[in-house]
Amino acid sequence: MRRTKSDQWSQELREVRDPTALFGGSAQTAVLRLLTMAGKVPFRSAFDSLTLREQAIVRHVLGRQQLRLTAPGADAPPAQFVLAHSALGKLTVHEPARGDLPADPVVAELALPDWMIEMVDEECLPAQAEEEYQRHELDHMLYTWHADGSLPERLEEVVDWVERVETVLIYIERRVFSRSDSGSSTLIRDGVLPALRDRPPADWSPEERLFVAAIQLLFRTGRAVRFEEFNGRQLSAVGLRRVLTTRCAAYLRALGEQVTGQLSTATLAELAALAGDLVERVDGGGHMRYRRVNGLTYAKDEYLLPWEQGQRSQAELPPTLHPPTGVLPEPVDGEDASGWVRRATATALRAAHAGGDERDLTRILEGIVLGAVVDGRADYGMSSGVRDLSRLHGPAGEYGEEVAALKKPDFFCCVLPSPDMAADLPAAAVTDILWQVAQRMMYNRWHFVPGNFDRIEVPRQRHYFFPPLVPDIGEWGDLRHGGHSTARVRYTLRAPGAAMWKQPFTVGGRQYRGAFDIRLVRMDGPPFTLDDMRTACRYSALVDVFWREIAAYADAHGGWTPTITSFGGDWYTGEGWRAPVERLTAAGEPVGETAGETVGAPA
Repeated sequence: MRRTKSDQWSQELREVRDPTALFGGSAQTAVLRLLTMAGKVPFRSAFDSLTLREQAIVRHVLGRQQLRLTAPGADAPPAQFVLAHSALGKLTVHEPARGDLPADPVVAELALPDWMIEMVDEECLPAQAEEEYQRHELDHMLYTWHADGSLPERLEEVVDWVERVETVLIYIERRVFSRSDSGSSTLIRDGVLPALRDRPPADWSPEERLFVAAIQLLFRTGRAVRFEEFNGRQLSAVGLRRVLTTRCAAYLRALGEQVTGQLSTATLAELAALAGDLVERVDGGGHMRYRRVNGLTYAKDEYLLPWEQGQRSQAELPPTLHPPTGVLPEPVDGEDASGWVRRATATALRAAHAGGDERDLTRILEGIVLGAVVDGRADYGMSSGVRDLSRLHGPAGEYGEEVAALKKPDFFCCVLPSPDMAADLPAAAVTDILWQVAQRMMYNRWHFVPGNFDRIEVPRQRHYFFPPLVPDIGEWGDLRHGGHSTARVRYTLRAPGAAMWKQPFTVGGRQYRGAFDIRLVRMDGPPFTLDDMRTACRYSALVDVFWREIAAYADAHGGWTPTITSFGGDWYTGEGWRAPVERLTAAGEPVGETAGETVGAPA
């Protein structure tokens, strides 16, 4: 039986809210449990989800072992503070006597002495004053746009941008600004943004003014994916300035340039523009940008990893790419993996062009994917792309009929299990997981293509996402995403191509990012590490060589490209994944349970 997202998430909430855990010890332990979903959300990110006043309350709870939570309604008179826990696992702290009533289920109450509440009040006043001061700058931006007539267009840009990322889940005080398939969708479906049309910003709420202005600035720093860095957090003017300043300082340091006091005096617009300018230089230097993704909050935090570009390619040819049969060439002494993939792909292209047989091409891709799975110690991994590369061909910047006509079946995803997964699970269970994943990745790849074109080129009715640009490490993906739950996608790695330190992947005159990738999955712990991410990036670089060789062959042969017919439904149901795994293991010995057996089926 498949494990559904609803069943698993309900169980997680029950365990986190277990009364024996909340009321059996200090309030500190219980509050941290609720705040971080028992450690599944990093404390920093969880703390950032709280309002200013909630943060002050939690700070005073920490370290005071004598404080206790009590069950709802147990205190007489009622405690001053009630703790609510939402369906998304978010903690909120309310004060009914102040008119602050919870909308989510109350799970506990908290009593604080008067002197401690006075200290909370004292801390909140200057923090609120600073926030109000910083918001004046954002309000001034909006009023300027309103005066010069550009605000309607800028609002429509925000409406469009929030549709181009997987999830927006941002808190501004008690309000939720969201667009999500698996949670609330207040921004579009519930009409928060459309309701602002034809209204002057003076009639907007302070939270609405902050959201629109901040989203405009964040987009300047690196497109709509920047919104996701505030997912699961409070968006404030003070927090926005801190993030932009820190981002600029980190980029300048990575570039070896002095960080001056000018960052502290720059306007928010100047900081956003500087971050957007610096990021391209950083991508071409000795640091790699990557993100950490939390599946519970949807937060995607960017970091920099010192990693010289000369270290980002695969040196030795992995065993999974040693050619057993066929026309693929033998490795040459001193040849690195990229060189062999380039030669082998050229050889396979000539064979396919002459006889129409694509098997050697698919074997190369299978070898790269399986090599990444084994070296990344993953349970399974994948790489997706377009079946017929000529469909992406065309004039530079022009969307065109070829791209417009693409559908989900025009893409494929090669998903392969590790030898251990193939041995431990029944073949039917392996096939089910791999085919589920393949279909989702085909859908994603179809959705990423239009994001490489100017907005004016793409029809309004064509829904799409901005393509992924930098590698990411994810955790707890199975607790929110239905498809991830059934496919047991708990820990993930993604290395998209073409990598940002390389030139865009070019087909004809069109340039693409996010046209292919390497993705790795662990169904259980431990999470992936930075070394694993380096491994995934090196294998993604081999996929890059594979596709660029096909594009170059097309340029030299009148636009001819092979059509990759493998990795469809018949390939998976026919257990096509077995062959590459068996080539890696003992020659001729089958790997995994035969179809119909149930030993080792996933929980």
